[in-house]
Amino acid sequence: MMQAPDYINRVAGVRIWRVAPNLWAQLGGLLWAPGMKEPWATGEEYHASCPGHPDHVPPDPGCCCGIYAFYNAALAKEGGYWPGIGGGPYNRVAAGVVGAAGDVELHDHGMKAERATVEAIFTDGVPDEELPIPRQEIASAYGAEVVDSADFEEFCDARALVVIDPAGL
Repeated sequence: MMQAPDYINRVAGVRIWRVAPNLWAQLGGLLWAPGMKEPWATGEEYHASCPGHPDHVPPDPGCCCGIYAFYNAALAKEGGYWPGIGGGPYNRVAAGVVGAAGDVELHDHGMKAERATVEAIFTDGVPDEELPIPRQEIASAYGAEVVDSADFEEFCDARALVVIDPAGL
């Protein structure tokens, strides 16, 4: 594990979310963490928390707390979580770009961050008709864009997001 260098700009990451399936769930936020019952409030920066250890600020090196993100879309696809891979609940997920900030902990395939914003929703994955909410509506709610994952680096350059090359770690 390495600590990311100090950057003024946010660090780019690729994240997978569950899309809120109904109005009740959408009241908390349109995007939810895949493994937790925790929504990302629309239009706000998301702050990680650690309910089991309120004495430290995520990401703590000895804990699993923090906002997880892959370094790029290829690594997210290799992880098997990509929208549309495997069917079932993975058909109701969306992937996109986050801008990580605060303390950021670097690992082999991705990072854990203290806080993050939704920067883009990818066009990749299941068709909009199979999602509870269309991608453009999700992106608009978070002040984000809709882009293809193949344009990840170009998008990050345009937004001045720092892209980390895992080969250089």
